[in-house]
Amino acid sequence: MAKTFIRDIKASSFQSKEVLSFFALRRKDLKTKESDGKPFLSLELGDSTGRIDAVLWNDAEAQSQAMAIGDVVQVKGTVTSYRDSPQIRVEAIRTAAPSEYALEDFLPSSALSPAEREAAIRVEMVTVKEPHLAKLLGSFFDDPEFLKSFLVAPAAKLWHHPYLGGLAEHTAAVCKLARGALANYQLLDRDLLLAGCLLHDVGKVPEYRVGTFIDYSDRGRLLGHIVLGDQLVSERMTRIRDFPAELGMRLHHMVLAHHGEKDRGSPVTPATLEALVLHHCDYLDAHAAAYTRIILREGGGTKRWSDYVNLIDRHLYLPGAGADDGAELKLL
Repeated sequence: MAKTFIRDIKASSFQSKEVLSFFALRRKDLKTKESDGKPFLSLELGDSTGRIDAVLWNDAEAQSQAMAIGDVVQVKGTVTSYRDSPQIRVEAIRTAAPSEYALEDFLPSSALSPAEREAAIRVEMVTVKEPHLAKLLGSFFDDPEFLKSFLVAPAAKLWHHPYLGGLAEHTAAVCKLARGALANYQLLDRDLLLAGCLLHDVGKVPEYRVGTFIDYSDRGRLLGHIVLGDQLVSERMTRIRDFPAELGMRLHHMVLAHHGEKDRGSPVTPATLEALVLHHCDYLDAHAAAYTRIILREGGGTKRWSDYVNLIDRHLYLPGAGADDGAELKLL
């Protein structure tokens, strides 16, 4: 059976149509209807193209017990609208067998192959000549187990590079931006800057768990990737004999300060030139990639503005949609 994707279901042309397809169960809440006390299930379904809410009224309690979050479920229902957003009114639902679906239908992935993602990281690695930093980078990226996890890890759950391989893509892009800064700011320590760029997000490997959708691990929720990353750097740094104390401290500072502000999760704010440049390169790539994803997803039609983006508290302008009727104000 051909997969029906959520991006298609959300199109206005799909309203009132029947859907029969497989989805990842991202959320399930057993609730009670206020008017008559009847239980119902509020669901969130997902696939590689997005998420959609769903509601199930029949046999809600038994169905809730039969499914677990993270399961792939086959859903039969009708596409309706609730509070101006598309929703699936579920008529039947069951847990699917692994042979019935392809996992890649539920997990978006980098356009680059794993080999291309690895090559982009190694291109940056080989330019780091300081011997202690080079050994530290090798302890991460020459470790087959770590490298395998790093190359498939996402960079985020929702905001930027939220797909398999996103972390490696983001890391390589931050390095490229930082190399551009080297031409402008002569006091930058080149090796330290690139080592910090390569290692700043290694904590995202244990921060996320990947199943039928990307979610936080327990360690990720409790500690966060900045703390986890600093722990990983500390553990591997102690294995390198005579690692210079000041060099290690400056690298730790880069990892801990790369979000820039304490209210954005950094335990400390950038106090070195390398930490400052890393922060801005990280911020630029994360936000530019997220903007690009939203523009590509919502642009290309007649819309001039994206849906409201809660995380950044704004709509995004969608170029190329034609002139705005109110763009010119004629003064009399």
